[in-house]
Parts: sequence; C-alpha cells; structure tokens
Amino acid sequence: MMFPSICVDDHGHSCLSEVNLPQSGNERRIGAASQGVKHWQAAKYLPGHYVDFKTVEDIQFVSVMSGRIELTVSNGEKYYLSRGDMILFQDTSGQGHCTRVIGHEPCNVLIISMDDLGDFVV
Repeated sequence: MMFPSICVDDHGHSCLSEVNLPQSGNERRIGAASQGVKHWQAAKYLPGHYVDFKTVEDIQFVSVMSGRIELTVSNGEKYYLSRGDMILFQDTSGQGHCTRVIGHEPCNVLIISMDDLGDFVV
C-alpha cells in the first residue's frame, strides 16, 4: 500500500515522496505485518494553528481523523490532508516542513512515533 511521505534529500531539503508498506493476506483480509511503535498520541489542533519549518523528533506515521492540514516542504510545494488521509514523516533532520490547519473545523490526528521505518520501503 502506497503512502505519501515527507523525506529529506542530500542537501537537507524536505521533499514529498511515496513509501510502500507491503501487504499480504487473502481476498477477505489484507494487511501489513505489525510495525514497532515507540509511542502514540492523539492530538487536536484548532483552525489557524501554524508551525513554521520544523523537523519531527521521531519518524512519525500520522492519520487525520477530522479537519484539514496543509503541509509545505522546502521548495514551496504543498500537500493537503483531510479525514482518512495518512502520511509518513521522515524529516528528522534538515529544514523540516510547515504545518497549517486550514478550514473552520478542528483537526484531530493520531500520531504514531516509530524507532525506525520498519517494513516501509522508501
């Protein structure tokens, strides 16, 4: 299964990419192998919340449960997430990314911090 990701290039610039998390199973149930988790956190951000360019402390897999988020990487490219969307943040070094909650609805997210990429294929 492909997921969007923010990674860091050789010059420390954040950029958008995709990662694959291999799935297996049968016609009734398909899933990935269990991944190691350092910790997780549920968070709520209000409309207008903004964080300027910042890295993440750990590799993070984030799922948006409500609201909308605008992410901006080093070259100015923007990526939008809304309810049901997920993204992998790999930018633990370099310039980082900007985060803005857009719209009029609070944004509820589940943040899963990981020690490493596990089975994600970059």
